[in-house]
Amino acid sequence: MPSVFIASDHRGFALKNKLREAYPEFTDLGPRTYDPTDDYNDGAIAVAKAVLAHPGSFGVLVCGSAIGVSIQANRFKGVRAAIVTSLETAKLARAHNDANVLCLSADALAEAKDPLESEKHLEDTLALVDAFLNTPFSNEPRHLRRIKRLDKEPS
Repeated sequence: MPSVFIASDHRGFALKNKLREAYPEFTDLGPRTYDPTDDYNDGAIAVAKAVLAHPGSFGVLVCGSAIGVSIQANRFKGVRAAIVTSLETAKLARAHNDANVLCLSADALAEAKDPLESEKHLEDTLALVDAFLNTPFSNEPRHLRRIKRLDKEPS
C-alpha cells in the first residue's frame, strides 16, 4: 500500500483517531491532542505538502463538514482533494479524477448514541476509505485531459 497521511481538526479528531486504530500504517500529521481552538487549515496544509513530497501517496483529512479541509488542500497544485460521502463517490473520485486526498465529514459520519449504530457508522467510514484507496485511476484520455487542465487553468 502506498503511504497514507492523515490529519484532522478538532471536530474530526475523534474520527481521525478511530481511523488510525483501524489503519496503524497511516502517518498521523496531527493534531496529537484535542484542542477546541485549532483550525482545519493546519492539517490540510500538512497533508497536502506530504502528498506532494511523496508521489503516489494519499491523504485523508477529517473535519466537521469536510469542506474546509477540501478547499485548503486543493489550493496546492497537484493535490486533488475530494469530499466523499458514499462508496460511489469514493470510487469515482479515484477512477475519474485521480483524487489523492480523501476528505471526510466527521459530522456526517458521527457516532450515534446507540453503540450498534455507532459501530455501523465506523464500518461505513472504513468502507469509504478502503474504496478510495483501492480504486485505481482509469487512465482514460478524457479524464487525463481534464486532470491536466486542473493545474493549468487560470484561477
